[in-house]
Amino acid sequence: MIDFTIRTCKDLEQAVETYGILPLFRNPVPGFSVEEHVAKEVWFGDAEGVWEWKGPVIRNTGCAYGKYLAGRAVFISREWFPDFANWRRDGYDFDARFDDELASFRDKALFDLLDALAPVLSGDLKKAGNYSKNGKAGFDTIMNRLQSQCYVLTSDFVYKRDKQGRPYGWGVAQYSTPEKFMGEEFTSKVYKRKPEVSYQRVFDHIQNLFPECPGKTIERLLHQGVGQERGSEIRTWLIPSNPKYYDIIAAFEAEEIIDWKQGNDNIREGDIVFMYVGAPYSAILYRCEVVETDIPYLGHSENVNLKKLMKIRRLDVYPQDKLSLKELNKYDVVTVRGPRSMPPQLIEDIAADRLK
Repeated sequence: MIDFTIRTCKDLEQAVETYGILPLFRNPVPGFSVEEHVAKEVWFGDAEGVWEWKGPVIRNTGCAYGKYLAGRAVFISREWFPDFANWRRDGYDFDARFDDELASFRDKALFDLLDALAPVLSGDLKKAGNYSKNGKAGFDTIMNRLQSQCYVLTSDFVYKRDKQGRPYGWGVAQYSTPEKFMGEEFTSKVYKRKPEVSYQRVFDHIQNLFPECPGKTIERLLHQGVGQERGSEIRTWLIPSNPKYYDIIAAFEAEEIIDWKQGNDNIREGDIVFMYVGAPYSAILYRCEVVETDIPYLGHSENVNLKKLMKIRRLDVYPQDKLSLKELNKYDVVTVRGPRSMPPQLIEDIAADRLK
């Protein structure tokens, strides 16, 4: 059981080092947060407190700090971050994730820019990547995703200073990668174990801190930050099929329902999937419904990284020239490398049969 009171920056540093994983805010696990153990006067008081201490704690302990649980901030010590990151990355470094079509071009563009400039202030990163009102959108969404996947951390908070050199205002986040911020202490350990073993170590660690907390509560907390959070709405996906590896046309001619690589943990039963079939077709040929997800794949594939399958039901078949790649370009779909959301206007135009 966590038992401490935070009154000073040193207290917070010691808590992070002692407990290893420490969320900033309250969460479903009672007692598992800085908020529940901090003296009132240093939480949201007039005196210097937790908000000013985040930077010094990161610098003095070398811990990871980022939006790692349910999109909310967490301190994770150098001891525990390699296992946490290995599980969240599913054993992939970023380039491997991109090569396996599990990361988008937008994510890669921002990650590569950050990696080249790190450590870099958030404002400077936005400026370098042209993320602005009249430029590219999605900066915060991509950054939250990269943090959730543990490819990015906050390496410091930098404050503006007055003429006397005194800091003021809110600290500006400085971003880096774990590889650059922690160095060999991270790189030599992060992929040392299988991701599922790393997850079990993290789960057991929290369970040991809170032995009376139901395991399902801890499990829900840990998985809330995995992938893009979503509500109960039906989502529409665009998913690629490579004829060199699998003849989806023959499969759908033989069966109405087929097994397919899931590729994204956020896909759920009831979602709609448009299947883009690569060259020589280079077109969306099918509209399908997801009827089952999270089916373990126990076989082996030399061509595709398969971990989970889903079942999809064929609903509609389109002629090759109706939803060709050339037509999709009009909706900013330049290529289809992995599961992605369908552009809303494209969905609307298909439904209204505006594409001839």
